[in-house]
Amino acid sequence: MLKNERQDAIVTLVDDQGAVTVKDVAQTLGVSEMTIRRDLEELATQGRVLRVHGGARSVAGERDHLVPREFTHSEKHLLHEAAKAQVGARAAELVAAGDTVFLGAGTTTEQVALSLLDVPLRVVTNSLSVFDIVRQRPNIDVCLIGGTYRPSTDAFVGSIAEQSVATLGVDKAFIGANGVLAEGVSTSNPEEGRFQALVLDSSAERYLVTDASKLGRRDFFTFYELGSFDGLVTDPSITEEQREELSVSTRVLT
Repeated sequence: MLKNERQDAIVTLVDDQGAVTVKDVAQTLGVSEMTIRRDLEELATQGRVLRVHGGARSVAGERDHLVPREFTHSEKHLLHEAAKAQVGARAAELVAAGDTVFLGAGTTTEQVALSLLDVPLRVVTNSLSVFDIVRQRPNIDVCLIGGTYRPSTDAFVGSIAEQSVATLGVDKAFIGANGVLAEGVSTSNPEEGRFQALVLDSSAERYLVTDASKLGRRDFFTFYELGSFDGLVTDPSITEEQREELSVSTRVLT
């Protein structure tokens, strides 16, 4: 069977069954699990299937999960304020004195910044809002990453930002997202997503910080897999069903 025929067969299986495992597809098609994993990665990149832990899910009906549009930075401040404050406080508990911490763009990571204890830290950020929060804290050394400015997130992205962060060593990174669906962690802008992926790759510990309203949602650009995070920090309104499903991929902290 040719590669394109095999991949068409995989999509048919996924659509017919709704969800499949790597093992089942490999047995059905008579090829190795490694081959199926590679096929699923390619198909997920093409948008033909949705990659999940251990297999894939059909994209049919996923439109209902799409984030309708990117909200402005001001609009985001008005959404789920109490939940974001809870997430920020819980995430700040993971920071220890002497850490080098990356705080990404977003109103939830701003809450992490507001909740940081008064201990010696180094904070690296590409967010002007986070910078404004921590720059006057006497025990915090701040490194602001520059680049192309995005007003919708009040942050810097692009090639200059990517080159700057590539040389840095980070103990703990805290990154927000617009959506978390199955294994996919997504945002609206590819440049922002690529930058965040670079930061996560260079960090010793990786934490996703998001309120529960983002769970089960998907935005335009998937930039990281949930299973590659050391933990998901969310608010206590998460359902037991959501906690169970997410705990397959990473630690869930509330």
